[in-house]
Amino acid sequence: MKLRAKYAAVTLLLAGLTAGIGTVPSAQADTSGKPAWCTGHANVSILGTSADTGYGTTGYPAGRELPAPTPYGWTTKFTNDLHSEWGTKVDNRAHNGAMASDFLPGGRWSDTTSATADMAGSQPDLVVIDLGGNEFLIQKDPAQFAADFAKVIDNVRAARPDATILLSIYAELKWAKTPSSPATQTHTWSEYAAKIHSTAVDKGVALVDLRQYIPPAASATLPSPSPWLSDNMHLNDAGNLAEYGAYWGWASSIASIC
Repeated sequence: MKLRAKYAAVTLLLAGLTAGIGTVPSAQADTSGKPAWCTGHANVSILGTSADTGYGTTGYPAGRELPAPTPYGWTTKFTNDLHSEWGTKVDNRAHNGAMASDFLPGGRWSDTTSATADMAGSQPDLVVIDLGGNEFLIQKDPAQFAADFAKVIDNVRAARPDATILLSIYAELKWAKTPSSPATQTHTWSEYAAKIHSTAVDKGVALVDLRQYIPPAASATLPSPSPWLSDNMHLNDAGNLAEYGAYWGWASSIASIC
């Protein structure tokens, strides 16, 4: 990317963050006019899937469904660096198999359904939302995913109106039939990615696209070692380190220029 394009991208990102804050009620909004992540680093929340629990990385306990600290899990390294830099507390509500609907009333697990409501107490400055992969695997209607996804963001803002929200498009995993998926693939990952991107634009929030960091699982020219597990759905230690670089690079660089 040319230097001029990089400056333009940063300008657009900050404009998007500020635009998102401009829509919140004045009674609870940050009066400085800056994104919450610019003015405080006390708490961070993560809403995600097995991509965010440490699953697939060295040391992740067999049979576990919730986050676990592993040497190379991106959320572990992210959490440790946030705490080291600012003393930040991280509430990771990721759950293996989670979909956007699981973070709404009627979701399958109490730790996910209570996640956004609990933000009224924790008041996270930054909320990372990494969803969509499991909807792709079961081939859920992308339009329904988009509606659920948007509602999750609305609920985050209801709990913390001026929170800085960072959405993620996961690296391009490869679809395969699972016990909960249909017999054939109808929708591509790019369809769900497009919904995440359009939601980021519509809601005026930030976005990290991991497809820019990690090659598709189906690529014929994967690096060695590959960043993917053999299931082509989850990232291994190397892939998680790339994820960490994307998230930490975003969080630390934005904080440094606010």
